[in-house]
Amino acid sequence: MRKAFTLLELLAVVAIMGMLGVAAAASYGALISGMRDRGACAAASAILRGAKERAHVDRMPTVVYCYNMCIKEPTSDDDAGVVVGVMTAIRRVGRISYVRGNYLYDEFADLEQSYEITEEEADFNKMRGHRLFKYNDETSVGKRMEYSIVADAVYKNDDDMVTIFSGGENNQTNILMSAFYDLGTSDRSPSGGWSAGDGYAASFAELQLPDGYIFGSSAIPRKAGQISEVEAIRFDPDEDSSDSIEIYVTRPDAQGNPQAVKSAGKAFADETKGV
Repeated sequence: MRKAFTLLELLAVVAIMGMLGVAAAASYGALISGMRDRGACAAASAILRGAKERAHVDRMPTVVYCYNMCIKEPTSDDDAGVVVGVMTAIRRVGRISYVRGNYLYDEFADLEQSYEITEEEADFNKMRGHRLFKYNDETSVGKRMEYSIVADAVYKNDDDMVTIFSGGENNQTNILMSAFYDLGTSDRSPSGGWSAGDGYAASFAELQLPDGYIFGSSAIPRKAGQISEVEAIRFDPDEDSSDSIEIYVTRPDAQGNPQAVKSAGKAFADETKGV
């Protein structure tokens, strides 16, 4: 009576178990990769849909800038650089009434209700600031983001009122206004600077994709801090936009530079479309 397996049979079982293990590992890796892809697309879709809804609710146009940013450039062949996709959603909130030096006034906005007030110019230069985007109309918003870095506080001085002329010297009116202070530290300042009548916008949402996920397949920045614009997706209060943006996965090449290798899917503004 046979009481044991032969060596050949044991080797066959081990080989089968090895193949099953390899197959299981590959399936698990594909599952994890697919989950990461869907997660990146879902997060980007949430930004698009939120901006679309914000335009409809607030009755003001919104824009979502989609761009790629180099967080870390490769320092050697063995060091893979890091490039990620970033989304910044902005909403137009007002228009500039008057410009004087670094001050951007708005006579119609109670800026002091949203920002800290200061009367000391020296205080402004100690602040990190936030971005104030230029946004006049749909045609003026290109792929390239234009913004100034303005102080985290606004300027208001009861003794420094701005004179607005309304029909001649005898009809001048002093109007008290609050103002943003342009710190002048942005390399993306609006071309030609700011002028009276320019619309301005503020960001209300931002998303950074996981490392290695970018927008599009070709706009890949190479230098640390460098930005490559991909798309500016606009939402109008009276339109039902169904715009989308494609997301790619990158992998370092022989020199360590990230390269787009496959599509992870698309982010949709249309809620009826899946991710």
